[in-house]
Amino acid sequence: MTFSRILLINILLTGAFYVAGFVALGDGVPAIESSGEEVLQWFSNNGIRAQAYAWTGVFVSLGLCIFGGQVATLLPEPNRLIFFAGVLGFAITAQVQAWIWAGLAFHPQDLDPAVARLVFDIAAFWGPLVNGSTTAMAGAVAALGFGKSPVIPRWLTGLSCLFALEQAIETVTVFGQTGFFAPGGTMNVYVGGILGFIWVGGVVRWALQQRT
Repeated sequence: MTFSRILLINILLTGAFYVAGFVALGDGVPAIESSGEEVLQWFSNNGIRAQAYAWTGVFVSLGLCIFGGQVATLLPEPNRLIFFAGVLGFAITAQVQAWIWAGLAFHPQDLDPAVARLVFDIAAFWGPLVNGSTTAMAGAVAALGFGKSPVIPRWLTGLSCLFALEQAIETVTVFGQTGFFAPGGTMNVYVGGILGFIWVGGVVRWALQQRT
C-alpha cells in the first residue's frame, strides 16, 4: 500500500475507534465532581462499558503512533522529533487513562468509595496534562509556517497556531473544580477534542498533498 493510502485509512480507523470509545461509555459517566459512591456505583453497573472504552484506546494509541511516524517523515529536524514526541506523549497518556478506567471496572465491589474517588480523580487529570503533548504537536507544525521559506501553507499555519493556543489555554483546567473548566470536562473533551479532530484533518490533508 502507498504512503497516502496507509495514512488515510489509518486516520479514519483511529477516528472511528476514538468516537466508538465515547459511544461505548454512554450517558451518565461520572465526572470530577462526582462522589465516591457515585463513581463506585457507575463502575459497578457499567464495567463492560469501561472495559470497551479501554479496548478502543488500544487502537487509538496504535493509530496515533502510525500517524505520528508517517507525518514526522515529512517534517525537518528538530520539528519532526518534537512533533513525534508530542504524539507519543498523547498516546501514552491515553493508555494510562484508559487502563485506570479498566482497572476500576475489574473489582469495583472490593473498593472503598474514597479509594475509587481518588483513583478516578487521578485518571481525570489526563485532560489538562495531555495538553503539554498536544501543544508540542501543534507548535512543531505551526513553526514551519514562518520564516523566509515556509514549509506549510498559511491555512495550516493558522490552524496549527489556533490549536496550539487553545491547548495551552486549556492547561488551566488543572485548577478546575466543576463544569466547563473541570479536569477531563467539557473544555478538555469537547472543545479541545473537536478542534483536535479538525487540526489532524488539516495535517493529513497537507501530508497527502506532499505525496501526490
